[in-house]
Amino acid sequence: MEQHQAMRVHQNKYAAERGASQSQMTNSSPSPESEALERFAVEVFSELPEEMIARRASEVKVLLRMSMLAGLEMELESTLNLVCDLAAEIVSFQGGAVYFWDEDGEVMQMRASRNLPETGGEHPNHAGVLNYWSAKVGRPLLLTRHCQAETDLLLDAMNAASVLVVPLFVRNQVMGCLQLFGARTDSFSREDAQLLWILSLVAESMLARDYSNETLLRFAFTDFLTGLKTRGFFEQQLDLELARAERRGTPIALLMIDIDHFKRLNDAYGHQTGDLVLRDVAAILTRDLREVDTAARYGGEEFILLLPETGHQGAKLVAQRLRYAIEQANFFTGAHGPADEQIEHITISVGVAVFPEEARSKRDLVEASDAALYEAKTRGRNRVVLYSEIKSQREAS
Repeated sequence: MEQHQAMRVHQNKYAAERGASQSQMTNSSPSPESEALERFAVEVFSELPEEMIARRASEVKVLLRMSMLAGLEMELESTLNLVCDLAAEIVSFQGGAVYFWDEDGEVMQMRASRNLPETGGEHPNHAGVLNYWSAKVGRPLLLTRHCQAETDLLLDAMNAASVLVVPLFVRNQVMGCLQLFGARTDSFSREDAQLLWILSLVAESMLARDYSNETLLRFAFTDFLTGLKTRGFFEQQLDLELARAERRGTPIALLMIDIDHFKRLNDAYGHQTGDLVLRDVAAILTRDLREVDTAARYGGEEFILLLPETGHQGAKLVAQRLRYAIEQANFFTGAHGPADEQIEHITISVGVAVFPEEARSKRDLVEASDAALYEAKTRGRNRVVLYSEIKSQREAS
């Protein structure tokens, strides 16, 4: 009874918060797609019936434990993993995943997973449908084989017979979802969905706070002018990539890039035009980068690119491609006059160093790429120089 009272007190505030949005959802005219999904939506409530609390006392204790942890300040990733772990104590599932909104990619990304089979990337693609449905309905969905064609594709990929989808909220908005897969069509019950719904509601305050902290951290590591990562972020990422490269025995390429005669351009057209050029250069530098690559503004008109699992040949190809793209681009100065007077052509110099051939430490790698950049400037600018070339010349002399 004490557990029931504690759960009831904690959940009363959610009944009021959800009331407006739920009634609005009910009163608005549903689309054909929404009507179809309603067949698989589970009717849930903000309070648990006393008989369910008595029957599933151990699962209710998990909810109370989540409630007590709600005051802890954690990283968003840790909170999502906690939700996944506690869900496993409430229901048994074959495999599971937690998706949450990624501001940079403007899409829900998988942030935690448990026992998912190797699917060659099929799971994230098909799972996007469940993310969409979860956001659209705003309640748990219980789907089995032959419910929907899209679901069957995902269940085939997961080697599962059913999936329970529970939305995750931040300030009354669906910002993610928990997807749990079962081996049988009856792996999950509506009672399971109700318990996980309460778990989602209890987790909301933690998710809201941790999501806000993650957003602030992202802003702190983003250069406001170019949209690239900051030097501070780059330093942390380089530490991580070097540790990973040492474990795997793979190379890392570092490209130090400087805009040639940038001061001359600033003096001629002003700092406002210089800022526009910096943004345009940043856009060109990141246009063809892989997801694993990192582009950062190193300072002033200097940029730095971190290319994991890239050796000398690959790094040189990337550097030459970028140098040529900048050289061929038209940069508009915003100055008054004929069209041809509003266009400026600029060039870049690039220094390249590769771990572990030219450097065994973070400091040495940065210094080697900087030395190669200085050599590119000395040789007349608008060129790419590899530190390995400088090293060979020194050894030959």
